[in-house]
Amino acid sequence: MPSAFRRARREALHILIAWAVCLVWTIGYCAISAYRPGDVTLLWGMPSWVVFGIVLPWLSATIYSLWFALFHMKDGEQ
Repeated sequence: MPSAFRRARREALHILIAWAVCLVWTIGYCAISAYRPGDVTLLWGMPSWVVFGIVLPWLSATIYSLWFALFHMKDGEQ
């Protein structure tokens, strides 16, 4: 198996794991926190479950993607 293929498969696995972690966090946190009865706590003008269940995973996924693309991925010729 060529080394470029192994590297590409490893990089795809990294991205798939990061996507799965964000998916599980978003669905799990929002499912638990969004349906609580009672007062809604606001954070930055949004319900706190939106900040921690949607904004935080999206922000962390963006930061991870930038780090991964800039410092971890290699060109095919290397």
